Amino acid sequence: MPEFTAEERGYIFAVAADGHQDSGFYRTLSGAAYFFPSVVIGCYGLWDGSFKILGIGFLTLIVSMAWGFYTEWRSAHHERTGRAILAKLRQAIEDRPVVD
Repeated sequence: MPEFTAEERGYIFAVAADGHQDSGFYRTLSGAAYFFPSVVIGCYGLWDGSFKILGIGFLTLIVSMAWGFYTEWRSAHHERTGRAILAKLRQAIEDRPVVD
């Protein structure tokens, strides 16, 4: 069994605990939580004919997109940790003696 760092062990436990969030429904709902308010505000601005409300909807959309980019940038660290774990597991599997 490979030796994992404390950060890698924490990652393993965090990923194992969140197995129910892997569904497409969860990802769709999570994405909708960011963009739904912008769409609602923008639609209301169009319906009301107010460029000010439409602009607020556009700004909330820009903020949501910026938050999404930040989240992806932040999750790159977790991806590197996951790849390190998988590299150690692969090496342990390759170094294991084959029993016939």
